[in-house]
Amino acid sequence: MQKNAEINELPTKLSHFIWRYLKDKKLFLAGFIFIALVWAIEMSLSPYLLKIIIDIVVRYPTDQVKMLAAIMIPAILYVLMSIIMNLTFRLHDYINLRLYPEIQSAMNRDMFTYLVNHSYAFFQNNFAGSLTKKIFDMASNVERIISTIKVAVIPRLFALIISSATLFIVVQPIFGIILLIWTLFFVLISYVVAKNSEIIARENAESSSKLGGAMTDSVSNIMSTKLFANIAYEVAHLDKYINAMVSSDRRLMWKILKANFIHGCCVTILITSMLIALIHGRLHGEVSPGDFALVLTLSISFIMSLEDIRQRMLEFIKVVGTCNQALSFIQVPHEITNAADAAPLVVTHGEIKFQNLSFKYPSSNALLFNNLNVTIHPGERVGLVGYSGGGKSTFIKLILRLLDTQEGAIFIDGQDIKKSTQNSIRKQIGTIPQEPDLFHRTIMENIRFAKIDASDDEVMEAAKKAKCHEFILELPEQYQSLVGERGVKLSGGQKQRIAIARAFLKNAPILLLDEATSSLDSVTERYIQESLHAVMVGKTTIVIAHRLSTLKDMDRILVFVNGVIVEDGSLETLLKNTESHFCKLWNMQAEGFIPNVIE
Repeated sequence: MQKNAEINELPTKLSHFIWRYLKDKKLFLAGFIFIALVWAIEMSLSPYLLKIIIDIVVRYPTDQVKMLAAIMIPAILYVLMSIIMNLTFRLHDYINLRLYPEIQSAMNRDMFTYLVNHSYAFFQNNFAGSLTKKIFDMASNVERIISTIKVAVIPRLFALIISSATLFIVVQPIFGIILLIWTLFFVLISYVVAKNSEIIARENAESSSKLGGAMTDSVSNIMSTKLFANIAYEVAHLDKYINAMVSSDRRLMWKILKANFIHGCCVTILITSMLIALIHGRLHGEVSPGDFALVLTLSISFIMSLEDIRQRMLEFIKVVGTCNQALSFIQVPHEITNAADAAPLVVTHGEIKFQNLSFKYPSSNALLFNNLNVTIHPGERVGLVGYSGGGKSTFIKLILRLLDTQEGAIFIDGQDIKKSTQNSIRKQIGTIPQEPDLFHRTIMENIRFAKIDASDDEVMEAAKKAKCHEFILELPEQYQSLVGERGVKLSGGQKQRIAIARAFLKNAPILLLDEATSSLDSVTERYIQESLHAVMVGKTTIVIAHRLSTLKDMDRILVFVNGVIVEDGSLETLLKNTESHFCKLWNMQAEGFIPNVIE
């Protein structure tokens, strides 16, 4: 099983994807083939034994002693076949319980690993609920696909060969030829139907996935729905997804309905052909009464087997479509990958250098950064200021390699981050985002996420430094309290302090703060400023500033306007120039005219 933290390539074709997890299970596959062979033999042998029993009864209608002596062995064998099949099916169940849980867990792990290695932009453009549903769809439906092949296809193939040979040799060649030709014709029709229906099935699965994503989106934003009294609107919004799913479902079922009618006609043709041949053979003395039992029992048994396939067809086609649709995010290559010779980033000083860097978003034709050059020195505290869309957040995301540059490079301590592994880059950088993401786990687990091997004492010490230890102790379960989905049980300020505690615990040499105190009231902000200053000591720190007053302890301030650093200097230097962009922003905020203009 794959246990790597990164999987950059998985098979994108469904059959190849499933084979990836079956190719090392050859013993189990051999077991399935053995079971299929025994099953196929039983399908032909039992009717043959029944033919022998009937012929014996007809041959000795009055001599019960001879009849009993002759019928004993075939009768015992007939009963024995039932015992053998019971044991065979139990072997089948045992292989299932050994095989499926293992391959399903491997699929879940590999698909999840591939998914989370997609770029940050990928998740911004897709429903989270839809993506996770694809993983569950694949893992839950793969058993049905394999089961259909090993239960419906392989045994029937063996049964066709054995049954045709039995009829050809034991009765008359014409019966084996009829069964063989009819089966080939039946399979051809089934293949054409399945081929035409798979596209519709995939559309149906896509509609279902979009519906699930839309529902998740609505539930995730339930507070907005209630506050704006828009429950009816949200229900109506889902109608288009529901209608699309119903439409594709009906088109698929209409295809299957027509196919089932054709299959029913095929059954009539087979029974009619066999009866005509049997009557003709009996009139000419070429078949016995037992042959009637053998031929008709084999034919009906085979028809029932193919009827089982027909009943499975709708489900099988839908499952294949669902699984193919589930592979959609695997068919999208990772936008940001490690170089083949990537090495772990080693940070000893914390210098960050942008060299001739150019960057634009895929959705934009214009460059945001054009030949940007700037150096942040080791241990320097740098503030980023500017209007929304100026490039501050992008600047930070490029350092974290959440985005990749088109030209130029970013160096950390002289190492090109494109030649460093992504995990090692982010291990060396502590971040406090403007909107912290918390897991629906305990507070202890959420803080420890910054350093998985941290002890409880280390977690609590970080919480104390972030000034959140006190409010945690007031909760009923204290550090074992669940925070709810995305931290919904905590206030904005409490969530922000949890994020700050993470930064304390991680203690990385580079620290990025995206307005770390934006969710705190003025009293709490002043309360933790001292701790924030303490965690900055000895670290290269970059701070995106919304409240310009938080920049008073910065060594430098970079002012961004449309992706260009138009000003670079200390707070005192920038304020001396009354015509500077920074000075104008400072005065506007101080006067309270546009408190939210700055990101």
